[in-house]
Amino acid sequence: MSRILEKLADQHEERIINVLYKLEEDVVKEVTRATKGQLVSQRLAIQLQPQIRKLVADTYLEEADIIINEEYNKIAKEVLDTFGEMPIPKKFKSLTEVDLQTINALKTQSFSGFEDIAERFSKVINDEIYQSTIAGRPFEDMVSNIKSHINGVYKTSNTREINELVDFINENKFDSTKKAQVEDAVRKLHTQYASDRAGNNLRRYASQIAHDSVMQFHGQFTVAKAKEAGLTHFTYTGTLVRDSRPFCIDMLNKTLTEQQIRDMWNNRSWQGKSTGDPFIVRGGYRCRHTWIPTDPAWGEETVDEVPDEPEVEEAPPPPTPPPVIDERDIFTPINREGVTEQTIQILSAKESTNRLNKVFSDASKDDRYLNKKINHYRGSRIENFGKLSGSKLDENGLSMLVAMMPEAEALCKKFNVPMIRGIKGSKNSRSYLANMGDGVMGMQVQFAKETAKNIGDVKIVEARMKKIKEEMDKLLQEETKLAVKINDIYKSRGATGFTEFRRSEATIDELREVSELLKKKSRITDKWYELKFLSKDELYTELSVWKRGDNLKNRPFSAKAFEDNNVDQFRATFYHEIGHHIHQQYKIKDKRISPVSGTEPAWTQVQRPLEERLNNVRNIKEHSPSGYGTTNTKEWFVENFSLYYRGKEELVAPEFLKILQEIKDDKIP
Repeated sequence: MSRILEKLADQHEERIINVLYKLEEDVVKEVTRATKGQLVSQRLAIQLQPQIRKLVADTYLEEADIIINEEYNKIAKEVLDTFGEMPIPKKFKSLTEVDLQTINALKTQSFSGFEDIAERFSKVINDEIYQSTIAGRPFEDMVSNIKSHINGVYKTSNTREINELVDFINENKFDSTKKAQVEDAVRKLHTQYASDRAGNNLRRYASQIAHDSVMQFHGQFTVAKAKEAGLTHFTYTGTLVRDSRPFCIDMLNKTLTEQQIRDMWNNRSWQGKSTGDPFIVRGGYRCRHTWIPTDPAWGEETVDEVPDEPEVEEAPPPPTPPPVIDERDIFTPINREGVTEQTIQILSAKESTNRLNKVFSDASKDDRYLNKKINHYRGSRIENFGKLSGSKLDENGLSMLVAMMPEAEALCKKFNVPMIRGIKGSKNSRSYLANMGDGVMGMQVQFAKETAKNIGDVKIVEARMKKIKEEMDKLLQEETKLAVKINDIYKSRGATGFTEFRRSEATIDELREVSELLKKKSRITDKWYELKFLSKDELYTELSVWKRGDNLKNRPFSAKAFEDNNVDQFRATFYHEIGHHIHQQYKIKDKRISPVSGTEPAWTQVQRPLEERLNNVRNIKEHSPSGYGTTNTKEWFVENFSLYYRGKEELVAPEFLKILQEIKDDKIP
């Protein structure tokens, strides 16, 4: 059974991928025909929208419909045959009989997953066409972007090696003996040619659904039949591959009770685990394993207790003692332990204010500040020096700042610059989230409030997660009711899916009703995903997956996008501003030949060596880890700075590391 399921899953995935190439060709052909190969007008872009949706439905959804109606019957038959071979008492004879109602209900549920993805990417493609008209992109760029939205790896390219790599991937992706070579080819496309959208494209999601829906349909149908027979034990079966998850490796061929499985599911976590029923989602996305019902009386070895999670063996100790870590070394990471949503200590506003004012007052006395009685930067004032000022932050926001002050001090020490000497709160919602000048950090109070609203109490965070899950369950129930209602309408016309229904004798009113129900269902699905991405204990989080070498069009606007929780997103902005403080204050000196005694230099009279070095950085648009970093060399520096000191070295530009080395070697005059 496991081998049959894996083969079917791979075949379905291959069929979907092949039909997506046809979809790519059809969409590009239709856009080219309608526009005559010229940049489209906004009006024409709008007129193209229903045609794009029709192409997606007629190509992708039609194939999905065929797969579900043809192949899922085979899976159901295999399940029934399996039950027929089991030593189950004759009173359960119905287990081996076709259950059309259950099969059709599960078919409809599976097809809805394909429909949701189709709707999402129809909108993505149409948005690409529309936005291209607004942005004035060349027609060829628009076409390339459309291709990337559909298949990621372009089917054709002007570069011979790209074509060869793509052909190799397509020809061998289902050959287990060439898995390593295929992964190497994909990696080369990502890094060397940036010819694959590693993030959101139709092929990524559609192929995953094509694979997972097979396994999930089997799981749902099998569990339904097992419950009819009163079977309470299940064996985890399937084959292991190179990237099998530790959970699957650990559980393979083990037999557990239904209750043991569900308890384990609630108490364990692993990379790739997703929400839902453990019998349906199993090890997570693209899992090749399934639970097969059994009975201890048949001689299966059962487990009295769920095995402990496998322990990761510690690496052997180094032959020589490790060197002493110098916290002032600029290549040493910042210790952020204990500063999380769950662990930040909530202080009273008065206590936090007193602590911050003490830090800022001491910092303002630092002689490395050349200006103590005049301001250099617009927006800062001398009355902001040495204290917390401006609009008041709330208790949680202040507590979060207190907790992060040691990190700010550590960063300043690394570069031998004075500690920041003030924070000024602002209620201006139109201003930047934060800014920096004269050692004073401007902070939008609403931003600090939102990111800090759940800190300091595990119970608060748990309550929030519980509420999110309750809302998700409610939405799922609503979605199920709609699916049943839609299915009943389909059945009234002898159809099992939208494609058949559309081609039946359905009336205009029926079509309109189904259309509205599908739209409502799609909105519910979108809301469910929004909540899913808010849940921090959900490992499959909608983070930016962009990495160096990927298409620059897919990189996020801000370095915050690489974090999945509020505190770290705040920290990303906080470190960003500390980075500004570094380049503003590093080795600054009065460049007047004969400074007037008793006076402080104006802005134009101060030399800032690091900023002069940054002026020599080139190609920031190609080497920035974020869109914001392409604004100018200073923003490029601080976006890299923020990522590097948050432990995301793999995302930073090589030129940034070069500058750090120059600073360490004291080569910046």
